[in-house]
Amino acid sequence: MRAFEEGPATERLERFAATWAVPVVDSLEQVPQDSFALGLDAGRIGLFPPRDQASLGHLPLVIDFAADRRFAQPLARKDALARATGWKSGFRPPVIDLTAGLGRDAWALASGGCEVTAVERHPVVHLLLADALARAAAAPGLAEVAGRIRLVDGDVLSSTPPDLPTSPEMVWYLDPMFPERKKSALVKKPMRVFHHLVGEDGDAAALFAWARRQPGARWVVKRPPGAPSIDATVPSVEYRSGRLRFDVYLAPTTS
Repeated sequence: MRAFEEGPATERLERFAATWAVPVVDSLEQVPQDSFALGLDAGRIGLFPPRDQASLGHLPLVIDFAADRRFAQPLARKDALARATGWKSGFRPPVIDLTAGLGRDAWALASGGCEVTAVERHPVVHLLLADALARAAAAPGLAEVAGRIRLVDGDVLSSTPPDLPTSPEMVWYLDPMFPERKKSALVKKPMRVFHHLVGEDGDAAALFAWARRQPGARWVVKRPPGAPSIDATVPSVEYRSGRLRFDVYLAPTTS
């Protein structure tokens, strides 16, 4: 890991550390034994796991849309996520991703042409995602996609919810944190770090209920294939892809 570098990433990191009192390190040896720390890794803001958590490894959790090959191919209309969010020929709906997390689904949707409002309430995850989007916006091959994503900080269930756009065409998207798999070796270490930091979304049903009260065309919930639906309501339709299922709830039709 490099020492601190001049530039926007350093400024974001310093402002965040001053606000949230999170340890900031400039070498692996400085990472605390029992707490997470932030630092710069090749100019990118990264989250380093506690040194006494061997199962999490020692590499930082970094979001990088340029380096991750999964983002190289734009989402296609035939993909389950695109079908679930209602893509049609010549039409890409606006999407509000209420659980942006590492930004993978927001980026996939934006890569195919959707305007995405990505909401992330965990301050550290929001910092990592903001840093990744800033870097992507400065990269010629990524700037167009990054420009379709508006990152929002906040919790819609709080007493001071963020201001979000609404429209009859809006798609509300939720990807609640899945429980960790019993065979932890199946989960890559960066995702283990993310799970350890964020935990499970215990208020996922309340978040979904809030979203259903907002104007929109459809509500999409990402689930493991064998998991129950997010609440007692039955999805209008579902789409499956490998180890994922997308439950889709359509707005009532009016006669």
